[in-house]
Amino acid sequence: MHEHTPDTSPSRGGSRSLRARRWSFSLFASLALLATAGCDDDETETPPPPPAAPKYTANIKRTSYGIPHITANDYGSLGFGQGYAFAQDHVCTLADQILKVRSERARFLGQGPGNTYVASDLAYLSMGLLDRAAAAFPTVSEEMQAMLTGYAAGYNKYLADTAPAARPAECANAPWVRPITPVELLAYNTDLTLIAGVNALALTIAAAMPPTVGAQSFDAKQAALRPQMPTLEDLQRLRRADFGSNGWAIGAERTDNGKGMVMANPHFPWEGELRLWESQLTVPGQLNVYGVGLMGVPAVLIGFNENVAWTHTFSSGQRMTMYQLQLVPGKPTVYKYGNEERAMTSKTFTILVKLAEGSVTNYTQTMYFSHYGPIIAIPDSAAPGFPAGTLGWNTQTVLTLRDGNIDNTKFLDQFHGMNKAKNLAEFKDVYATQQGLPWVNTMYADKEGKAWYTDATPTPNLTKDAYTKWLTEATTGTNPIAYGIYSALGFVLLNGSDPANEWQVEPGSRSPGLVPFAKVPKLDRNDFVFNANDSYWLSNPEAPLTGFSPLHGLEKVPQSPRTRMNVITLTESGPNAASGPDHKFSLDELKTAVFSNRSSMEELVRASVVERCAGKTTITYQNTAVDISQACTLLKDWNGRYDTGAKGAFVFREFLGAYSGPNLLNAGQLFATPFDPANPIATPNTLVPAPAQGDDPVLVKLAQAVYTINRSGVALDKTLGEVQFTARAGANIPLQGGMGREGITNVVSYGVARTTLFDYAEPHLPTYNATTLLSRTGYPINNGSSFVMAMQFTDAGPTGNAVLTYGQSGDPTSAHYADQTRLFSQKQWRPILFTAAQISGDANLVETNVSGG
Repeated sequence: MHEHTPDTSPSRGGSRSLRARRWSFSLFASLALLATAGCDDDETETPPPPPAAPKYTANIKRTSYGIPHITANDYGSLGFGQGYAFAQDHVCTLADQILKVRSERARFLGQGPGNTYVASDLAYLSMGLLDRAAAAFPTVSEEMQAMLTGYAAGYNKYLADTAPAARPAECANAPWVRPITPVELLAYNTDLTLIAGVNALALTIAAAMPPTVGAQSFDAKQAALRPQMPTLEDLQRLRRADFGSNGWAIGAERTDNGKGMVMANPHFPWEGELRLWESQLTVPGQLNVYGVGLMGVPAVLIGFNENVAWTHTFSSGQRMTMYQLQLVPGKPTVYKYGNEERAMTSKTFTILVKLAEGSVTNYTQTMYFSHYGPIIAIPDSAAPGFPAGTLGWNTQTVLTLRDGNIDNTKFLDQFHGMNKAKNLAEFKDVYATQQGLPWVNTMYADKEGKAWYTDATPTPNLTKDAYTKWLTEATTGTNPIAYGIYSALGFVLLNGSDPANEWQVEPGSRSPGLVPFAKVPKLDRNDFVFNANDSYWLSNPEAPLTGFSPLHGLEKVPQSPRTRMNVITLTESGPNAASGPDHKFSLDELKTAVFSNRSSMEELVRASVVERCAGKTTITYQNTAVDISQACTLLKDWNGRYDTGAKGAFVFREFLGAYSGPNLLNAGQLFATPFDPANPIATPNTLVPAPAQGDDPVLVKLAQAVYTINRSGVALDKTLGEVQFTARAGANIPLQGGMGREGITNVVSYGVARTTLFDYAEPHLPTYNATTLLSRTGYPINNGSSFVMAMQFTDAGPTGNAVLTYGQSGDPTSAHYADQTRLFSQKQWRPILFTAAQISGDANLVETNVSGG
């Protein structure tokens, strides 16, 4: 497709006329100049006005490890400085994400594998994020409007200052890297709120087509561009389980100085748009906040100011509901709703697609919507054992969804208010008035020693009958589709043709149909609150939160091994306790606890496994005699910590990896004593006893682990650091930490939960264990502990340490691409520089003033 520019050049006659006009103007100007020259010498020429002052001016001080401390006199200039500094570190990532919300990936990058770029463009058009952002922008507070506008201008200033060839390699000279608008930035921020819902299911929107595809008149060329049904694996890689975190807020009763402490340990991807970026933002007298935010967000999402501190963990609750609609026979776009029939609405979208040979063509597709939201289609494998074709769009049923964040216009004002809060009352008031938190729990502590927890994320407000029926169906298997969707993807599926399953409107909620803040789980304490991605139930085990809808999370269910290790660390007492003999955390004790690399599973079963090894040499597994003697010795000599120098740690990992499914959470193949809701941290426990005759099933699992390791070619006696690593700047850096299922708080793992264009790391090699992802090189890592912070309030103000495990810059040529990864590898921290004196005293300080706009 070629663009045509009309010929607007003048004719010859027009050229002579133009030359005549120019001559006349020149003569007039000359006469005027002569007249001026003949004036009285006492008359002086008026000087030209001074150039207009730039709209934005900001000061950026980068300290060691490339951390920017940005100061400006107004919020627009603050956003300008932040946008400029951010672009220096991650210009390509934000450019790609803006391309996504613009629905222009296929235009610049082609169809994509499986036509995924076509599907992405159609999905984002159907979500209407740009239109929603344009409508929402005037409703955002004036300060945040200024921040968004300034941020976009700062990003654009970087583009203007930097030659296209000088950008990082992944987007150098790329035509899709273009200036952005404040509305586009707001649209992308809205997209971030949808991570726990429709964002993860975007490809299912474009895959939904009526059973009679011919109705859309696809010719062969168009048919070749049709989006394909995403696989279950495609969907699972973006599911909530890929995101984790530990968060501790410790109050006056449990700190050595009676003031609050916060430990932040979000487990997020080390690649792509879900990385965190660190900065300090200051408008003198109005704002002074330090911490991290997601790419392109003009605020701090986890951090502290002079008075309050907070962290977040991904909520186990629900942000959306999926619905199955019963269709009217013979009418594939009409569904039953109570006693009536409702016709779907539709919109037809056309996008540009770059073809393989370089030409660009149009692709047109009609998208359909119920009154809940977009129609979707997911693979039947999401509901195991259910007849094929049930979850697509057939003549009887179709799927749709409703997302509680699609109209979350309060996201940025929520965090801006938190950034400015001076005490707990102000902090809570932000939650009550904005209700814009998208998908996280909050753990808060302050200089007064108060601690507070809430899961205030937008939650569908179903009736008790509706959510009780769903929970029964989804957990017992009485509804195979609801069971399959919940088991495979973690989402709620309801009968959308039954009005009883509508979200209930209640006063006080941010949007109609959501649970109001007054009724969400929350807890005030003076000792501690925490979360490790299980529900709100045990935010403090001494004060369980109960009586809430299962859409907030589940109560009185087995807790993850990681949750158990968090509670043990926070509550144990005695001379060897994490909080010391006085049972009060110092900052050093807090930091040591974060990187202790203790494993609740190791503390529960390793000694018993070693006892069972006594006198055993070979065990039969898959008709093969497996020598377990070396593995037994390694387990016996291991100190139980997942440190880089530990031998035996990865043998224990593969031993646990031989147990699949829910076997680690309750009695069964591994534990003999079942989970007890009255004793939720200590149970389940006790290794299953050996049978009176025959092979010991525990040792068979150990033999399976040895067999798996031998197949991979990795030596049993390798240290953890030799087999667990991340590839950064052309080198493998050994890593501490482990998997959440091992009961380690300091999690490192592998995942592909990103929607960027770039394959930052090499694809994972073939694995020998689907649970542990053991490959022939060991365990490549690109996910897990990201921004790790330990901070405490003191009489002199906040103090603390941190490490951003993947570094501040996304450019592999930057000095700050892997510098903090090496710190993390060695369990080292860097000081957080917060005061003016700390910043000016940094030996590596680089100061820049930027202006423009």
